[in-house]
Amino acid sequence: MRFKTFFLSLFLLLAGGALGYGFTVLAPDRPKAGHTAHERAEDGQGAAQSSGERKVLYWYDPMYPGTRFDKPGKSPFMDMELVPRYAEDDAGTGIRIDPGQVQNLAVRTEKAQRGRLVFSREIPANVEFNAYQLAKAQPRADGFVEKTYALAVGDAVTAGQPLVDITVPAWAADQSEYLLLRGQKAAPDLIRGVRERLRLSGMPEDLLKAVDATGRVQTRLTVHAPLSGVITAIDAYPGMNVDKGMTLATIQGINPIWVTADVPERDIFLVGNKRTRVSIPAYPDRAFHAQSATLLPKADQATRTVPLRLSLDNPEGLLRPGLTASIRLRNDGEEELLIPTQSLIDLGDEQRVIIRAADGSFVPRQVQVLRSAREKTAVLSGLDEGDDVVVSGIFLIDSEANLRGALDRMRRAKETDNHDHSAKEHAE
Repeated sequence: MRFKTFFLSLFLLLAGGALGYGFTVLAPDRPKAGHTAHERAEDGQGAAQSSGERKVLYWYDPMYPGTRFDKPGKSPFMDMELVPRYAEDDAGTGIRIDPGQVQNLAVRTEKAQRGRLVFSREIPANVEFNAYQLAKAQPRADGFVEKTYALAVGDAVTAGQPLVDITVPAWAADQSEYLLLRGQKAAPDLIRGVRERLRLSGMPEDLLKAVDATGRVQTRLTVHAPLSGVITAIDAYPGMNVDKGMTLATIQGINPIWVTADVPERDIFLVGNKRTRVSIPAYPDRAFHAQSATLLPKADQATRTVPLRLSLDNPEGLLRPGLTASIRLRNDGEEELLIPTQSLIDLGDEQRVIIRAADGSFVPRQVQVLRSAREKTAVLSGLDEGDDVVVSGIFLIDSEANLRGALDRMRRAKETDNHDHSAKEHAE
């Protein structure tokens, strides 16, 4: 029994020694506990670094740059070889990408160049009365309506067209005195004084001339349309009494006529002192042009628009208040630095582009954008004429080279430069 126990103890001792020897031999080939991928890459690249070769930090799949590998090989995600990330690729603010990868990512650039943006907007509008041509027909004397003409609200009238005939009894006595003085060949000053009193009583000049020509009393006054337009209100009926301050008819002119629209705030720069094209669906075969445009001084806070008023000649009366219209605003703009709109990266609080530097690296630039039109964007600052701006493959570059990290490095470098510059000025 003791013999068996001795041999069993000896066997366990030899087995433990062999197992310990195996751990001793394999330990150097295994990564130390707690080492990161970066540290393991450094351990594996010591010899390469001493011999002057490029230092590899890790390997990665360009389609999944967030996952890092300690050694080269096939990607577990895509049927492609893993790509090395070298230490010098992370230096500076530029992003260096292997030329083969640039070709695979179909990166395309265009040069920033100066040019003019062409802006064009179609804005719905309405045809309205010309409020500058508002007239009210009044009798200018107390009397009663003798006759009305066949007119109603909405009818078009021309300047001088008769509206209402009114009899003014008070004029009979004044005109009789005037005619009597003339017949007696009274003093000219006296005659002129009586005639002026008739004029001030509301008698129009043409009626006074009729008294002079006929030598008879004229008590019937015909109220005429003071201008051409449309009757928008009428208040005259046969036999009704009227006083001199009463409005018998209201007329609004339609030549020129107004076209009004609400222009979005962002488009008011398109409104200028030049001819503006107006389209009227009722007359699709005709084009109308306004010689001037007026932006009213108050904006609508609810709709974020500014009222626009155009004045159009309307000699034929084709344009009627209430018709719909559309206004085409166009502005060729001034020469500005232009880039393709698709090259912009919108980060919410700022906008950036990626340019290709002379050394082939990709550098992010913060830009200040003015406005865009027809797939072109005007840039106020951040770029120089001739800069190569990345147009396609932007987001693949972002994924490939961790653009956010490059932006942070650029921001830190800029802050450091500003700090050093301030310190130098303070020292001076």
